[in-house]
Amino acid sequence: MRYLTIEQRESLVKALKSRSSVLVGEIAAALRQKDTPESIHLANRFEEVREEALADLELALDIAAVERDIAELRRVTEAQSRIHTPEYGVCADCSEVIPYTRLQAEPSAVRCIACQRAREERAGKGTPPSL
Repeated sequence: MRYLTIEQRESLVKALKSRSSVLVGEIAAALRQKDTPESIHLANRFEEVREEALADLELALDIAAVERDIAELRRVTEAQSRIHTPEYGVCADCSEVIPYTRLQAEPSAVRCIACQRAREERAGKGTPPSL
């Protein structure tokens, strides 16, 4: 089994810390956004036009974006807690070493590209296309 060098691991620690800071900032900004003049103006416009469906869609999109950021922050935090363990950089499905290039692109990855692709394909087959 090939282990990460100290330099590689330090680089990944830095990337995870940076991504965590960005996500925390984005989540905080999204949660603060409710009371900005822009959002009040938008709410007034929806009230005037009486486009409740459009307002509901806008709110759902905002909530989905925050939920996506929170889920990513959870993955980043989990990666930060396991980066100095032997499990970090090892695929959770096939137990093969995850290439450093994959970890550079996605430091919170828990699967190699082949296993992640297979997982996504299985998940995609379970849901019909929708518009």
